[in-house]
Amino acid sequence: MSFLSLYDKLERLVRRLPEGLQGPVLREILPIKTLFLLQRPPRIVLLGSGGAGKAQLLSALFAADLLKPGEENLNEGTWVKFTRGGHGALQLLDARRPVSQQLARAALAELAPDLFVFAQPENESDAADLDHAEQVIAAAESRHDARARVLGVLLPADPAHDPERARQALNAALHSRETLSVRMLGTLALGSDAARLAALIAVNLPGEAQLEMARLSGNKELQRQIAQVVIKSATAICAAVGAQPIPLADFPILTSLQALMVASIMHVSGREMSTKLAAEFIGALGANIGAGLVLREGARAAVKLIPLWGSAISGAVAAAGAFAVGRAASAYFIDGVSIADARDLLRRKKRAEVEGRRK
Repeated sequence: MSFLSLYDKLERLVRRLPEGLQGPVLREILPIKTLFLLQRPPRIVLLGSGGAGKAQLLSALFAADLLKPGEENLNEGTWVKFTRGGHGALQLLDARRPVSQQLARAALAELAPDLFVFAQPENESDAADLDHAEQVIAAAESRHDARARVLGVLLPADPAHDPERARQALNAALHSRETLSVRMLGTLALGSDAARLAALIAVNLPGEAQLEMARLSGNKELQRQIAQVVIKSATAICAAVGAQPIPLADFPILTSLQALMVASIMHVSGREMSTKLAAEFIGALGANIGAGLVLREGARAAVKLIPLWGSAISGAVAAAGAFAVGRAASAYFIDGVSIADARDLLRRKKRAEVEGRRK
């Protein structure tokens, strides 16, 4: 089931809520909807010295070898999509010399780049590569409004020695050209900083490309950040809906929202989005829906005696459940903890969240 169909189902349920509550709930769903519906592969343009670097770069980004010997210089001057078995995709334009400016301009007219990566082998420096890079960037910006940043990547000749001096030389060379200098993110050595490469690229991509980068690179920090956006919105919705004195009417919304939240976190981690698997995960956590319903209805019964406290407790219970399930899902699917540890985290987070919201 696609995210759009899941969202449409949830939106239909929201329309059953009181009119005054529909707007705030739909506004909280919007960041999640935008994140997933606008998702697309990152677009990276490779610049620098021709003949080497592409295979190493792709291996670092995908944590897997994608190019076979002899394929380093295939498909130069055109956008090529690389995929990682359903875990995400990336579009790469190899615009390094000797690719002609005419080919590069034609490709850049087709799609706007998100990032330029200038890759240079250690002990190889050619001013013509810098000239070519400036011309490619100028061609891109003549066709598109967005100004993509530049990341310098040194390809060390010997992984056994410290490439810091060579990295500094590359950094100085890139900053010597104004067109490159004003767009620079920095430079790193692929051998020693390979783990940082995907993270640095990801945080400097447009929002619509970050999710796909998080999926294909397996970068845990970025995956956690995106999952937290989903959890925050889901928790806010559950707090608002749970506080309403509408017994049982909110039940399908809260359960559907939790399933959507878990399915979304699964997708962020690189897995298939599936509400069926999400429901199975929630069941494995021992998150008893029936017990949760009794707690919410009991809290609402308190409205008759203490109206303000009753609503607050009911909303706190609903929000605590969503927050705890979301954090447990993030820990299990992204951090790789066991289901037993996720179950323990669920109990601790739910208890802490309820106590925190009561204060």
